Amino acid sequence: MLSQSSLDQLVAVIPWVAFASAVSVFAPIVYRALRMRRPQIDHLAGLPFADETAARRHDTE
Repeated sequence: MLSQSSLDQLVAVIPWVAFASAVSVFAPIVYRALRMRRPQIDHLAGLPFADETAARRHDTE
C-alpha cells in the first residue's frame, strides 16, 4: 500500500504528466500549421465541406 506522503507526491505529479502529454500532442500540430506554405494553405482553404446531398442521404436512411 502507498504511504500518505508517496500518495501526496503522486497526486502532485499527475497534473504535470497530463500537461506534458497535452503539450507533446498539440505543440507539433501548432508547429506544423505555422510552417505551412501558402500553396498548401490555399489548397486546404479550397476544400469543400460536406455537401448538402451527402447529409440528406444519411438523414433518410
